Amino acid sequence: MRSKLAPLAALTVAAVGLALAGCSTGGGSGDGADVTTITFGNWRVEDASLWEENVIPAFEKAHPDIKVTYQPTGTDDYNAAIQSQIESGTGPDVMMCRPFDVNRAWIKDGYFDDLSGLDGIDGFTDTALAAWQGDDGDPYCVPIASVLAGFYYNKAIFSELGLKVPTTMAEFTDVLKAIKDDGKYTPLALGSADGWQLSYNVLDSLGPNYWQGEDGRLGLIDGTKKLTDPEFVDAFQAVSDLKSYMPDGFESLTYEDQMQLFTLGKAAIMPDGSWDVTAASATGLDVGIFAPPVQKAGDQRYLQEMPDQGVGLNADSKNKDAAKVFLSWLASSDFQSIYVDKVPGFFSMGSEPVEYTNALAQEFADLKTDALLTPRLQLDRLSAGTPPLDDDTWAVLQTVLNDGVSAEDATTTLQTNLDSWYTPAS
Repeated sequence: MRSKLAPLAALTVAAVGLALAGCSTGGGSGDGADVTTITFGNWRVEDASLWEENVIPAFEKAHPDIKVTYQPTGTDDYNAAIQSQIESGTGPDVMMCRPFDVNRAWIKDGYFDDLSGLDGIDGFTDTALAAWQGDDGDPYCVPIASVLAGFYYNKAIFSELGLKVPTTMAEFTDVLKAIKDDGKYTPLALGSADGWQLSYNVLDSLGPNYWQGEDGRLGLIDGTKKLTDPEFVDAFQAVSDLKSYMPDGFESLTYEDQMQLFTLGKAAIMPDGSWDVTAASATGLDVGIFAPPVQKAGDQRYLQEMPDQGVGLNADSKNKDAAKVFLSWLASSDFQSIYVDKVPGFFSMGSEPVEYTNALAQEFADLKTDALLTPRLQLDRLSAGTPPLDDDTWAVLQTVLNDGVSAEDATTTLQTNLDSWYTPAS
């Protein structure tokens, strides 16, 4: 996901937080005990009030000897800011971890302490921990939340046109064709101006049902599969086939534009991530969610679940004992229940079940039932070199939709570029 840029006011918050980084205060907690202040670096500027008014107070009530200072940086600036802070010795005590390749590089650079043995870390599955493991297989971050991808649809339009939610690609095509033939609505609120959207919310949503989720993803990593194999070519073709159902001028339609098209009731279906459950229903539409359709009835269903947020311990923190207490609390169901309830569309990665009071978030969570979960295709090891498969996929998908490049040529380009630097581990 690419979040909107942070407001300028948030930069002031970040600057104040930076000045407090790593400090420890000897104030009273009401009973004469010293209070240790730890800083929490992250990219969730939009969640400042949530953390400062709900999450952190709940932690501090249970741990009055520890104070947590929330230190956000806009997501687009976060990586560079953290790297600069760590290298200058001013990094936060705990910090959000990017999934997979970026975080693996940070682990190699010594940014994080190994969290093996941390209280609560055993409450996560190996799959949940995988995005934040080092090459040694040890966990370096506590999983906080994941996001899902699927298809939002306007229930009123479906009812008006007598449409049923599709479960197979043939049914999906029939629904899109019926909407187009009716002529009153755009079938798909989808543009190609933002390549990341095509990759994360379309290819990585439809695709796992073609490349069988982890079988295909891990096959690319270990070299037993190629992007030119039929299952990957077919997935790219499925994306290409959507072109005739996209709006006029889709080439210049941005992610924000397509959300507006959908929320104004002008489009029937929108491929998007779970993080937009609030935005998608903000205008009062009766919105539903359906899962990426399978190729044919009876096929195993696969669903993208992308590890989005983890939190790790700065290896140079001066307050490690207090930081570990905070991290253990983040691993608890107490924290998970608070967070996912207050941030609809983000989902707990812990083993204990969590209920979601937001109805649309619960509908998204229900898509996981009977589905095999898999993260985005490109981000684990395949984007650690140049060109990264991640950015390369964004650009190539744009050529598929904008320039008519075939699925075969698109996947050949991607595999050739990947072969130029990536050697699978033996």
